[in-house]
Amino acid sequence: MTIFHAFKPPAIAVQPYLERILKYVNCSHESYVFALVYMDRIIQRNPDFFICSLNIHRVLITSVMIAAKFYDDVYYNNSFYARVGGVSVKELNNLEVEFLFMINFSLYISAEEYERYRLELTSHSVQLSSSSSKQQAPASTIGNPH
Repeated sequence: MTIFHAFKPPAIAVQPYLERILKYVNCSHESYVFALVYMDRIIQRNPDFFICSLNIHRVLITSVMIAAKFYDDVYYNNSFYARVGGVSVKELNNLEVEFLFMINFSLYISAEEYERYRLELTSHSVQLSSSSSKQQAPASTIGNPH
C-alpha cells in the first residue's frame, strides 16, 4: 500500500472522473500526454507499484496536476486540483511530493518520447471511438424488424 491507495474504490468510476478533470482543469492537450508519460514512469521505476481501482483516481489527478504545472504557462493552484479530484489539499500536497520522488523528479520529456505517447494515445482514442460507434445501432433501424 502507498499513500495513493484508498481503503475502498471511490464511488465515481474512472471514465467520469477523467471527464470531470477534463471539464474543470482546462490544461493543454499536451499536459494529458505528459501525465500519461509520468504515470508510465511511476510504474516503470517502482516495480512493486501497480495501478488498480484503489489508487487510479489519486494517480490521475496528481499526474495531471504535475504535468500542467510543468508544461502549461497557466495552471491552477493545488487547492483547485484538490477540489476537482475530491481530495484534501494536504493530501494532494503529499501525493505530489510522493509522486515526484517516485519518478525521481524526472519531468522532462523528449520530443521523440512525447510523440510516441501521443500517437499511442491517439490510436487508443480512435479505437475506442470506432468500437463505441459500432455498438450503437443507427436510429433508423431501432425497432425496425428485418
